[in-house]
Formats: sequence, structure tokens, C-alpha cells
Amino acid sequence: GEQVYFTGTSETLDTGQRIVHGQAVEVCGPATQERYVGQRLRVQFPGGALVNVLPAELSREPAPPLLGGFTPGEQVYFTGTSETLDTGQRIVHGQA
Repeated sequence: GEQVYFTGTSETLDTGQRIVHGQAVEVCGPATQERYVGQRLRVQFPGGALVNVLPAELSREPAPPLLGGFTPGEQVYFTGTSETLDTGQRIVHGQA
């Protein structure tokens, strides 16, 4: 199949495999799960994961760099003011 680039959001699948924004993937064909037929494509990620993705999450060109020049999976540190979010989650200055 055609090699394209995944431009969707990085995530860890139920299998534990991580799919990452910007990864090169291979188009295998149309989605085979009934709820995705006619809406998504089945692609294979490095490591073998077969995932049904929206065509809008694929590009024939490499994904553009993220804002600030950051890369997916890169460890960064929060430099803002410590606070508690509406969800109750606490973010702390200097936190990785």
C-alpha cells in the first residue's frame, strides 16, 4: 500500500502500542469494521498495529513541525504558574 503520514493525535492503544503524530504508515485499504466502513481507512503503523483512521488524519507529505519546534513524545517541563484546573488536576511549575 501507499506510504503516508499520520497527522492525528498521538495515543496509546489498548494493546499498549503507541501511535504517534507524524509517523509514516502504510495504507492497507478501506476500514473493515462495520461502523467505520465508508468513513475510514485501515492503516498499519510501525510495530504492526492496524488502525482505522479518518482520511483527514493522513497526509502524503510529512506532518509539519509542532508549534515551538517540539516533537511528539519529547519530555518538556511546565514553566507556567502552578494551579489547579477545573477538572481538579494540579499542574505544578517545573513538572515534567
